[in-house]
Amino acid sequence: MAGPHPELRIVTVSWARVEPARGAYQEGEVDALQREVRAIRAAGQEPLVVLHAGALPDWVIARQGWLDPDIGADWGCFVDRVAQRLAAHVRLWAPCRGPLEEAGWYDDQARVALRALLDAHAAAYLHLKRTQGFGGRPPEVGTLATWATWSGAGLRGRTEAELRRRLGPDAWVAVLATGRLVPPFSLVGELPNGTPALDWVGVEWAGAVELPSGRTIGADPEGRAACVARLAALGKPLFVPGAGVPAGVRVLGVS
Repeated sequence: MAGPHPELRIVTVSWARVEPARGAYQEGEVDALQREVRAIRAAGQEPLVVLHAGALPDWVIARQGWLDPDIGADWGCFVDRVAQRLAAHVRLWAPCRGPLEEAGWYDDQARVALRALLDAHAAAYLHLKRTQGFGGRPPEVGTLATWATWSGAGLRGRTEAELRRRLGPDAWVAVLATGRLVPPFSLVGELPNGTPALDWVGVEWAGAVELPSGRTIGADPEGRAACVARLAALGKPLFVPGAGVPAGVRVLGVS
């Protein structure tokens, strides 16, 4: 059946609560997460676990957050700790939620932060693929990003709309889908594993925007449909909460 998949339930992990001080893990927080995913399964639903949704621990923030060159090791330890306890109960994972918005907090260093977030996704992808998923099935790792549809009047408006499309989530997904860095990251090379790090694509909506004014015009069913069609061309299952998916598009869920 086309449309959002009711079996999926998003579970968000707070790095700040699980590890409020470096190396000091709060096992009670992880216990609560384990109980939550078990309860979701007991209700006949499928948990989708997001490892990070923008709230960094204070001790990470004090070291410049994603600009810290050593954050990869700390992130890896956190992912390992959570996966040890949850992997046997979870098949669907998203390392980061809203990575483009989070990178934007770093202003003129946004591209550096975004590259670190790409590396964090790829590292989590590799780690989770080595774990045992629920029911003996391999875990599936995807991205849950915010998408906007862009439109504009005249040549300038259409040009700006196309530029924003190419430098937004499309670029993020292109890197994860191919393992190769592309603009706007202004870097040449590959992700740490040099291979694709994406099993599915999740969509969260930011409405539609008319350029060049940037005026938000709200939900646009036609624009959303165009976005979904563009993503479907990647050949990955889609998770599109709160919106229909055209017939023939693969939907993420329980197969």
